[in-house]
Amino acid sequence: MANGDDAAARAGRWCVVRSSGGRTIAVARSLSEAGIEAWTPVDVIKQRVPRSRKTFTREIPIMPTFAFVRAEHLHELLSICAAPVSEHPPFSLFRHGGRVPLVADADMAKLRDAEDKKRRARMRSIKREFAPGAAVRVPDGPFAGMSGVVEEGDGRFALVAFGGQFRVRVASFLLVEDAVQTMNTRTGTAAIAA
Repeated sequence: MANGDDAAARAGRWCVVRSSGGRTIAVARSLSEAGIEAWTPVDVIKQRVPRSRKTFTREIPIMPTFAFVRAEHLHELLSICAAPVSEHPPFSLFRHGGRVPLVADADMAKLRDAEDKKRRARMRSIKREFAPGAAVRVPDGPFAGMSGVVEEGDGRFALVAFGGQFRVRVASFLLVEDAVQTMNTRTGTAAIAA
């Protein structure tokens, strides 16, 4: 653990702020809106409205009570905590053994990966229907940047013709509608595949 007062030790590191579980996301957002780089891993869940079939989504913190702030803002955090009145939701700076422990960027990357895995798992569960003939583009993954035409799909996967005889079955959550190709179907990949 690095000493919170050592400016060299703060470079590329994060400090931890604590709040009540229900305020975790609000604290991170409030600090971010004030120009202080803050983050907490978030998941989105679907809930049912009581006594109804309607559902809604809401964000929940993956690590309730913990938010992370770039250590370069440590003095600002100390000022906010010491102020008798603050525009931010209540929080405290996490301390251990009289010092402010700092978290390395590499450890934060692991948390960001965990958040991304949850997001991708949520995306996989979403069915996206594309009608045959729809122009699509693949923004991420092994076929990133490629555009093609949907030949068939079942909501979970789509058979996409990327031109000529090159056809690939792609998870539908990875596809987005290709507005450029839709506008220029006479000369684009859609015309070649048709």
